[in-house]
Amino acid sequence: MYRLFLALFLSVSLQLSSQINTQLLSNSSWTYVKSVMLDGSRDLSSESHRFLVWKIKGNNICECIDPWAIERTKCKDFKFEKNLMKLSDKSAYEIETLTSDSLIVIQKVDGITFPDKIRKMKFVKTSILVKNFTNESAGDSIIITSRNITPTLTKGIVSEMMDMYSQKKYVHNFIVDGEIRIFPKKQEIEVKTDNKKQNKDNQKSIDLFKITLQKDYKLWDIAGYENFEKVIIPYRLKSEMEDGSGSLAFYNLIPYHENKGIVVNIKDKRASIENFNKGIEATNRQKFDNAVYFFNKAHEDDNTNTEALYNIASISLAQNKTDVACTALKKLKDLDQKEGIKLYNEKCSEK
Repeated sequence: MYRLFLALFLSVSLQLSSQINTQLLSNSSWTYVKSVMLDGSRDLSSESHRFLVWKIKGNNICECIDPWAIERTKCKDFKFEKNLMKLSDKSAYEIETLTSDSLIVIQKVDGITFPDKIRKMKFVKTSILVKNFTNESAGDSIIITSRNITPTLTKGIVSEMMDMYSQKKYVHNFIVDGEIRIFPKKQEIEVKTDNKKQNKDNQKSIDLFKITLQKDYKLWDIAGYENFEKVIIPYRLKSEMEDGSGSLAFYNLIPYHENKGIVVNIKDKRASIENFNKGIEATNRQKFDNAVYFFNKAHEDDNTNTEALYNIASISLAQNKTDVACTALKKLKDLDQKEGIKLYNEKCSEK
């Protein structure tokens, strides 16, 4: 995607220390806590609220994107070049800040140059994050975990359960909520499910899930939680089968802390891209009203498609249709996009 007419030449200076102590990264674990775009805009991507832990050993980095599906962990080598962690010739992370407990990196991908498309990510050393979280419940005997601060599994069991579920004696297509209860001092695990009645076949599949998680206390890494009588993980188990293929999702039921403001709403990303491309084609043919129509459709299908709004504003300002431009810029303002806010204040504040 690209923008028409508008050129954002934002000068962004990085306050980098003269020398990064890369030894602080060696043999360390870092948990992602938040991100913004390089110009300070809100990060609208689906990755902004995901679980992510970086485990770094020497010049190898493992990205853990699921605390309970070890199979989804991806590892690769990187190399240091000054303040860059180079993953390949086309991607890298630029280290802006690195201390004993905090890491801030800027994502570098070839071809992505607009500051509102470049992510700045903050990580906190995992042990520090867990310590701070558990200190809030100091003196309590029970603690309820959060999305990104939680005991993790040390063995991949999702594939194991998927293989079992794929057999004819187990059934897909059910959702069940409950709690995983870990008793560190007793070294016991208890899996509870909600009280909704399940059919016989579903119950057999749910029982397999329970038995798998309860069978070995050593499956769980509970570092930092050892002093609690009970650790509670609210969960949802969702199993589906369609067209001969199945999926199994097991995740924390505690909701994400969403950004205040407009909720991200992606109705149909493919349709959004198609309409955006139609808008570009219409613009190239100088069919500007059609272009605005398609760009509006693109944003309706995916409100993270801010390029569509910038293009509407550009075309409308060039046509002296300030009201149309300001409607688009107001949407960018509500989405906390810094260049959109700047243009709205310049062009629309007196409207």
